[in-house]
Amino acid sequence: MRRRLGVKPVSVRGIPPANLSGITRPARGGMVVVKPKNMKGTLVRLWGLTKGNRRGLLIVLVLSALGSGASVLSPYITGKAVTLVSHSEPIGWILLYLSALYLCDWLIKFTQAFLMAAIGQRIIYHIRMTLFSHVKKLPLVFFDKHQHGELMSRLTNDVDNISTTISSSLTMLLTHGFTIVGVFIAMISLSPILTLVSLFGVGLIFLLTRTVTKRTRKLFAERQKALGILNGHVEESISGLLVVKAFCREEQMEREFEEKNEELCRVAIKALIWSGFLMPLMNVINNLCYLTIAVFSSVLYVQGVIGEIGLITSFLLYIRQFTRPFVEIANVYNNFQTAVAGAERVFEILDEQPEPEDKPDAQSVVNPRGDFELRNVRFGYTPEKLVLKDISLKIPAGTRVAVVGPTGSGKTTLVNLLTRFYDVMDGCVLLDGVDLRDYKMQELRRAFGVVLQDTALFAASVRENIAYGHEDAPLDRIVEAARIAGADGFIARLPKGYDTVLEQGGMELSQGERQLLTIARAVLANAPILILDEATSSVDTLTEQKIRRSILHISENRTSFIIAHRLATIRDSDLIVFIENGEIVEQGSHDELMALDGRYAQMYKTQIGLA
Repeated sequence: MRRRLGVKPVSVRGIPPANLSGITRPARGGMVVVKPKNMKGTLVRLWGLTKGNRRGLLIVLVLSALGSGASVLSPYITGKAVTLVSHSEPIGWILLYLSALYLCDWLIKFTQAFLMAAIGQRIIYHIRMTLFSHVKKLPLVFFDKHQHGELMSRLTNDVDNISTTISSSLTMLLTHGFTIVGVFIAMISLSPILTLVSLFGVGLIFLLTRTVTKRTRKLFAERQKALGILNGHVEESISGLLVVKAFCREEQMEREFEEKNEELCRVAIKALIWSGFLMPLMNVINNLCYLTIAVFSSVLYVQGVIGEIGLITSFLLYIRQFTRPFVEIANVYNNFQTAVAGAERVFEILDEQPEPEDKPDAQSVVNPRGDFELRNVRFGYTPEKLVLKDISLKIPAGTRVAVVGPTGSGKTTLVNLLTRFYDVMDGCVLLDGVDLRDYKMQELRRAFGVVLQDTALFAASVRENIAYGHEDAPLDRIVEAARIAGADGFIARLPKGYDTVLEQGGMELSQGERQLLTIARAVLANAPILILDEATSSVDTLTEQKIRRSILHISENRTSFIIAHRLATIRDSDLIVFIENGEIVEQGSHDELMALDGRYAQMYKTQIGLA
């Protein structure tokens, strides 16, 4: 796969894109749960990111315990009220006590939610800033190994999952956990016999959940697979709709969609039916357990084993409270696992080594002449496969250099080494007699003006796009840069001229117009060294000539590296370097290489139709 300067392909020369962390399994509701590889270690690292918010988390923990305490106390007090009513005693003070308890419960939960929302968002803010700050320091080789969509998922979805867990799931886990423990202690203290009977119902719920989820796990996995196939077909059909229409394959496309849609529908129905069994059956078990306890406790009351009627009321209320948190914890725990797995994926990025830092004695790049020398340079994206093999080359300052050769020969790789997007494995690259690794990285890169084949424009005004990296540039300089690049003509025809906002990141412009804007950006940068990576490969002949004239103008009196497949555009270069299989095969001017009648001459004649 050919590399472009600053462009991150999906994979690189034998390096597959990184797999997602963990394995997936569907939860009860059909949500795919991603299981973490190392929950304990990840939680410890997450705890490390809560520094500065731990006092607030401790307060939330205390509030969770207090909220659970209120939930545990209310059935007991209600039972006492029933006992008093059965003995015709006044219960006004109990009702007042219950009202105060419920009010306190509401205040505790409100405060808990308020604190957790604030704390959670502060922690997520810190995680986002840490992650994004680290990403911008990573070398290009990291982006070569990862798909764009996967990285976007880590930066957005995974962080959002962590946010949801910290803001709500963690609070619910704490509250339900405290509630289960408190209710169980209360039940034991009221009646060990009734507690033993109620545990039988809890066991049935666990058995039912395990049986149903074992089946739904497989069905939901099949549903996700079928959904992925259908989505792939839809994306392929829409992106290739022009070809579909050109070959009159609309009906075939629709039939294939119908088949895949039917398969998804069939699997989804089975999965949802099986998952739909769970809650009704659990309600049946809960009701049967409730009925059993009611009957059994009544018999014990009649026989005198239970002395107070209110105890039965309290216990029945506790039964309702005891079984419900188990279901809620199961659901929350699934979300919790997904969030922890997402945190693992975030930490994988944070564990990546950033670009090498400047040496303590790194030199500043002051008025670089642009004199380059490559000495026995060897480089490969993997150690096993070299892309460049013992490249040696001297380029005097002010030379216009064209780098040509077959696809995959190492042209762009060579230029990437000049800008230190990658560091050489062996040998060295010198700028004005100094190894690039001895310069300050940021100052080195500011010495380059770059124009890529794949234009990078942003959802901003034309003026802001041209001035990218030089936001303080006055309008007259921007206009002059556009004039030199040959972009002023079409800019004047835009609705608001230089203030026209490119809503679609430049997609509303033609390929040639986008390329002229990037050339204008390079002109404005006025860098002493210029790199043009196949800047004319995707434009028509007329636009190509316009771009060629712009390139000739801006490359005057500066060291320029031009990568091109169309050899007619680089005839005026001072030096043409022909690379093949990672080695310099030929070098010289156009006339010298044509006289040599070697690989360059053969390729040139083929392109102009003489071969």
